[in-house]
This record gives sequence, structure tokens and C-alpha cells, in this order.
Amino acid sequence: MIIPVVNVGGQYNHLITRVLVEVGAESELVPISITKKEIEKAKGLVIGGGPQRIASEIDKLTTLSALIREIEIPILGLCLAHQLIAIIFGGKAGPAKFPEYGPVKVFVKEKDDILKGFPKVFTAWASHNDEVLSLPKNFEILAYSKHCKVEVMKHVNKPIFGVQFHPEVSHTEHGKKMFENFVRICEDH
Repeated sequence: MIIPVVNVGGQYNHLITRVLVEVGAESELVPISITKKEIEKAKGLVIGGGPQRIASEIDKLTTLSALIREIEIPILGLCLAHQLIAIIFGGKAGPAKFPEYGPVKVFVKEKDDILKGFPKVFTAWASHNDEVLSLPKNFEILAYSKHCKVEVMKHVNKPIFGVQFHPEVSHTEHGKKMFENFVRICEDH
């Protein structure tokens, strides 16, 4: 099963592809200019984070934004991509009142398929100045932290997920489980 990772320039994007391979998917980094035709054999798509601020990058991500709206396969957006998904679907993202760096306690509100097997509270690795400020229509909050009200979100009708923290790093408890869950979601879709 092919699940490409869109490289938005984040330091952990290579790690995402490695974790996907470890949990049984075929994966490779692809550029942000990737088209629907170029990923027609993919069963899912992960969009990695990036070092940029969402406000300064939104205009540069128009091709990726169009792709997210067009494709019918499961999508997992991490960090910057989580914020981009919120904006694409009508929510807001911008400067966090309290940026998060390092270990963060995450509280699970709803155990959806992406959080299957997670405890009610776990520690995740965060690295962000921006966050989702208002949830888009047709999305629900699955997890939150003390300072970030939208750590994990999901579209209510489509297999589209956004995650503010970094499940791909070893500092995130159960992070590999999130990728296992995403692969299962892709298999079932």
C-alpha cells in the first residue's frame, strides 16, 4: 500500500516516511507541487510539518490546498499541514497565545479510529508557534492540551485528520500507533 509524504520542509519529514515503512506501508517523500494524477495509486496521503508560519506560507501552498480539496483518499496533516487543513475547510489558524515546545500532555476527548488504542492522557512532542484557532465546519476535536484546544481534529464525514504535535518522533508516546491506525484507515477506505 502506497502512502506518500508531502515534504513541506519540516525537519521530521524523512522520519515520517520511515515510520510508515516500519508499520507496513510503502512511502516516499513527494514535493508540495504533487498533483492528483501523480498520486493516483496512493491509498492515503500524509502531509508533514514545516518550519514556516502559516500566515507567511498560505499563498505558497495553493497547489497543495487544491489537492487536499480534490482527493478522496485518507489524509493525515501534521503541524503546519494541520493548520492548513483547518484554513482550507473554513477554520482559522494563527499565532498561539502560548506556543508549545517540547513535551506536552495531550487529553483525548473522543477516541476515533486515529486514536484507537491511546490512553486518555499521553505525552506528545510539540514544536509550534501557530495553532488552529477556530475549528472548521464539519470537523470535531478529538484531543487537546492545556494551551492548545485543537491537538487532533477529524472531518466528520471524510477520512481527513489533523494533528498539531509530532507523532513521528520517539518523544511522543504511542506515536507509532497513530501511523498504524492511519494505515488501517487507508486499508479500510
